[in-house]
This record gives sequence, C-alpha cells and structure tokens, in this order.
Amino acid sequence: MSARAPLNWYLASTACHLIPGGIQQVLFPFLVAVVLHESAERVGIAQMSWQLPALFLLLIGGVLGDRFDQRRILVTTHLLAGIPPLVIAYFVFGEQLSFAMLFVYGLVGGIFTGLSQPARDALVNRVAGDRIQRTVIVVMTMQWTLQIVGFAIASLADSVGVVPLMVFQSGVMMLGALAVMRVKVPAAAPLEKHEPPLHAIRSGLKEVSQSAVIRPAVMLNTAIGVFFAGGYVVLLPLIVRDVYAGTAVDISQAFAANILGTVVASLWMLRRGGVARPGRAVFLALIGGCIVLLLAQLELSVAGFYVVIFCWGLGGGVCMNMLRSIVQAASSTSHRARVMSVFSLGMLGGMPIGSLLMGYCAAVFGALPTLAVPVIGVLAAVIYVYSTTDFAAVEIADLEPAA
Repeated sequence: MSARAPLNWYLASTACHLIPGGIQQVLFPFLVAVVLHESAERVGIAQMSWQLPALFLLLIGGVLGDRFDQRRILVTTHLLAGIPPLVIAYFVFGEQLSFAMLFVYGLVGGIFTGLSQPARDALVNRVAGDRIQRTVIVVMTMQWTLQIVGFAIASLADSVGVVPLMVFQSGVMMLGALAVMRVKVPAAAPLEKHEPPLHAIRSGLKEVSQSAVIRPAVMLNTAIGVFFAGGYVVLLPLIVRDVYAGTAVDISQAFAANILGTVVASLWMLRRGGVARPGRAVFLALIGGCIVLLLAQLELSVAGFYVVIFCWGLGGGVCMNMLRSIVQAASSTSHRARVMSVFSLGMLGGMPIGSLLMGYCAAVFGALPTLAVPVIGVLAAVIYVYSTTDFAAVEIADLEPAA
C-alpha cells in the first residue's frame, strides 16, 4: 500500500464529513430564519443547540479518542449522524416542522460532533508522519474547499427543495464510514483502561495548562470561538436577511465568501511551505480580522460586503491553520486526543456562548452594530495573551511534543 494511502482515505472521510456539514450550515439557519420565520433571539438559540453539546462531551470524546481505536469511533459516528437529517426531511415533507424539532436535531448533531472530533484530530498525526504543519494545512484547505461545495449544494434549496438536499446530506455522511475503514495505520498505544475517566480528563487539562505554547493557543482559539465564530454563524445570516433582503442563495454566498478567503490563505501558506513564526502570524491575522469587521458596519454594497467577508476569511485561514499546527505539534502522543479536545472545546464550546450573545445583541442593537462586539472581545484577548506570554515568538521548528 502507498505511504500516502492512509492520508488519502482520511481526506476522503473528511470530505464525507465536511460536505454534509456545509449543507447543514446553510440549511439549518435557513429552516429557522426563512422557513419558520423565527426571531433573531430564536436564531441564536437554534444555532446554540448544535454547539451546546460540545461544552459537555468534547473532553469525554478526548478520553475515548485516547482509549479506543479512533477509526472505530469515526465509523460509528458517521453511520449514526446520517440518521437525523432523514428524520427532519420527513417532517419537512409532511409540513410538520417545528422549532422544537430543529432544536433537538441540533442537539443530536452536536453530540456526534463532541464525541468524534477529538478522534478525528488525533488521527491526523497518525497519517501525517513528520510533516505535521504541511499536513494540517492540506487537511484544512480541503475541509474548507469542500465546505464551499456544501454551501453551493445547499443554495439549491429554493429550486430543488430542502428534502432532497437533506437526503443527500445523510447519504454522503454515511459513505464516510467506508472511507474511514480504509485508513490503515499502525495501532496507537491506548490509554490505560483502568484509569478513571475524570483522572484522564484532568491529565489532559494539566498538559494544556502547563504548556507555555498550548495554553495561549487554546486561549486565543476560545476567543475566536466565542466572538468570531459566534458572530459568523448568527450575524452573517441576519445581516443578509435584514440588511440585504437575502434568501438561501445569498446566505450560502456570504458563507462561501468567508470560506473562500480561508481557502486562499491556506493555499498561500501551503505554496510558501508553511509559516516559520506561526504565533506572530496569528496575532496579525486577528488584528486584521477586527479591522475588516469594523468596515462591514458601514452598510456597504452587496459586493463590498462580500469582499469584506472574504478578507475576514483570509485572517481566519491563518489563525485556524497555525493554532491547530502549534497544538498538534506540541502535544504528547499519549494525550493528543485529550489535548485536541480541549483545543476544540475553545471553538465549539465557545460558539454557543457567542451565538446566544450575538443573537440577543442583534435583537437590541441590530445585526450590523453588533459586529462591534466580536471586535472588542477578540482585541481584549489579543492584548492579554500578547502582554502575558511569549506566544508571538513561537517558531514551528522549535516545537516538540510535551514530555
């Protein structure tokens, strides 16, 4: 078998995870905001529903990812995650869809994400070999590119209907199980099964807290999850609906413009062979993201709004690739799934807080003025981390797994 085969099959399974994810990212707020005509507060609550389980399950997922075969976890979650879209499609077809159904649908999807994401992250190192930063950039580039494909497919909701798209979403997700089965890598050393789960979680948190590299990366990632990601999933569809009178096509185009910026930034980093000083790059990208969000408040033309959202995505591409590369390279093999679960908790766990905050702020101040909230939050995190740590001086060549 080719040395690249495990990575190729891993990428195939990721494609079967991200394309349905892109479809859901558009269809879910579309169903809440456009089909059910819910308020801004309820859009925020609904978006919070599929992010909320990460607060409780990611750390458990990290223990599972270190204790059991990561591939088996992913096969199981791929198969199970294909069922809920079929249930929602049934209720949409029968015109019986309700806000409560979508809230439960979001919770169930969030459960699968919380349990599977640490295993998916830890498996990257096993297929990457000694080229972890390059592999992370390749994986992230492919993820965001295929998410745009999902957005494009979801934009057909106005013409082909929601039901066929959700059936397609389910089928692709289940196909991912077959791809994971083909990932052939040496078995990882498992976590001692007699170690109590809470003790295992504490040891993962301890590694994060004691690392001068991983700790600030997790802090910045948490700020991004609360303020940038929360604003992304709530404010973008609200701005498109309320300011630009958009439909599902326009919501998908706004999401796609942001992700396209992420892809362009990733391809640029891949072409130049990575980034030698990823810590400094993260700070510059976050400051740039705050600047472009301030520009978005100027009630630009539709084209100008898309350009600003694209530039926001450029900064996001730098941040997500570099932060993930740093944490993957600096975490120990025995604790990697748990460390990555803490890292992912910053993003996925911070999003429901940000979604709720952005939804209520948008109801009070309006969607465009609320863009100032993520700017203030992220700048505060940047100032704190920059002034209290040496994260800006981190160089990828000096990163070694924790002892």
